[in-house]
Amino acid sequence: MPNMNLCLTSVTPDILRGRVVSGITTSFFLGQFLSPFVSQPLSRIVGLASAYGWAAGLMFILSLIAGFMLCRWR
Repeated sequence: MPNMNLCLTSVTPDILRGRVVSGITTSFFLGQFLSPFVSQPLSRIVGLASAYGWAAGLMFILSLIAGFMLCRWR
């Protein structure tokens, strides 16, 4: 997480830096809090190995979307 904060603060204007860092910190901890509510029912229904597979697929799709958006943004 410190590397992400460094990357974000280096590209963010000074006036928005607090909002950006607080937003990423909130997202990080909210994800840690909410992940058991999603992962536990999913792993009970499809099994633990399949739940990891679903999570890997979701992360792959999200990384493709982020990469596409980054290429279009530049």
